[in-house]
Amino acid sequence: AALNNMVQTEKQSFMIDTLVTGLKNPWSLAFMPNGDMLIAERDGEIRIVRNGLLLESTIKGLPEIYVKGQGGLLELQLHPKYEENGWIYIGYSAPVEDGGNTAIMRARLDGFQLVDQEVLFQATPYSDGRVHFGNRIRFDDDGYMFFSVGERGRMQNAQDLSNHSGKVHRLHDDGRIPADNPFVNNPDAMPSIYTYGNRNPQGMDIHPVTREIW
Repeated sequence: AALNNMVQTEKQSFMIDTLVTGLKNPWSLAFMPNGDMLIAERDGEIRIVRNGLLLESTIKGLPEIYVKGQGGLLELQLHPKYEENGWIYIGYSAPVEDGGNTAIMRARLDGFQLVDQEVLFQATPYSDGRVHFGNRIRFDDDGYMFFSVGERGRMQNAQDLSNHSGKVHRLHDDGRIPADNPFVNNPDAMPSIYTYGNRNPQGMDIHPVTREIW
């Protein structure tokens, strides 16, 4: 690599390698088993990078998306057994009469078309605000799906168990509520909640050694 691609910081040096240009607000990406890269643009397009080239064709069949401020198409994540079941999980802000909030859908890809769409989760309360939708999705080693929902710009939401906002949630891969979620026996709490007091988590990952969720 050329020396002009080197970035020197106080602690480390980095080599910058541009893989693709021409994207608009890329918000998430997923690496497919065939080598393709799916990239979610926040304004509501899923683009495909194949053999290093950004394809003109976009993926069709997405749900209606609430594109406002930080809201839009937010996350792509493949099921851990994608090669067996073909499920792609999509996080997005969904429009409703009073605004929008974060939703989780899964679908399969047939060429450039999403099929078998299933909406697994829709966060409440709805808000016409432009900020703090979250959203990252990760699967742990036991097949549980963890995902974040931002507090939608109202900090009190994060401490209120009666709504979904400002939380990390845990579901089975088909949207069912795990029987041992921490608040399933609290009639005043949303049963999908796993942790609360989370402001606007836009990053989530699994530690490669400890397998903790960060």
